[in-house]
Amino acid sequence: MPDNKLKSIFKINAEEVLSKGLEAMTKSCEALTKQNDILNKDIENLKKKIDMLQHRLLSNAEERE
Repeated sequence: MPDNKLKSIFKINAEEVLSKGLEAMTKSCEALTKQNDILNKDIENLKKKIDMLQHRLLSNAEERE
């Protein structure tokens, strides 16, 4: 199939394809960055919760002695 026919079917040039691809990748990267920030905050909260539960466990063990 000649290149001319492809252009007439899709009516889009390589620059537009690349531009749209770059936009999509930028949005994906921003979404992943946001998700990563949320997960990092979750990790920090879970670490704090682990510390609190370990402290509570040690306190309960000392009370039983």
